[in-house]
Amino acid sequence: MGELRRLHPPSAFRQRIGGRATLSCRIRIDTRLEACRVIDESPPGMGFGQAALEASVYFRFQPPTRDGAPVDGHEAPITVLWP
Repeated sequence: MGELRRLHPPSAFRQRIGGRATLSCRIRIDTRLEACRVIDESPPGMGFGQAALEASVYFRFQPPTRDGAPVDGHEAPITVLWP
């Protein structure tokens, strides 16, 4: 995903440091994410959490279903990795 590569925090990229961030997001019925917040990032302070928040607009997830109908607003952890 080119967008994800573009969002690699510049300082970490220059130092060739990879990282990850875990977000907690709500999955909407239209497959988009909303109300995302950073719950973990590694290494800390390198900007991977903010980068994951910016990347979240590109992600799409099928919402879970209950009795065959999609459930709006299900909260799920989303982990984003940068090699």
